[in-house]
Amino acid sequence: MRQFAIGMAGYTVAVILEGIFVEPEGLSTVAGVALAVVPMAFAVWAMAGWLSAVRTFDELRQKIFAEAGLISLGITAVVTFTYGFLESLAGLPRLSMFFVFPLMAFSYSLSLPLLMRRYR
Repeated sequence: MRQFAIGMAGYTVAVILEGIFVEPEGLSTVAGVALAVVPMAFAVWAMAGWLSAVRTFDELRQKIFAEAGLISLGITAVVTFTYGFLESLAGLPRLSMFFVFPLMAFSYSLSLPLLMRRYR
């Protein structure tokens, strides 16, 4: 989990620094793409650490983590599609894709403790 924590810290620092120091309006397309990829390099490295950590778990704990991921995926699908229909049919404001992953992470963090309690 150390690699995951370091990667997420790097991601957070990169996003904050870009938010403070970068003016998107003045960037060329190439510079914009390069700056967009920097935080994602940290995120990919963090996810590799997460996967490596999960592979060290016993089968039951892996099952719990996988089930929490599937529940999170389902909740995210239902919420995002529902909101998409509400945008189209009820005139709700369009939301950025930046809302999808936090929703997935939130639903994962809610489902994991419930599943861990279930399998005790």
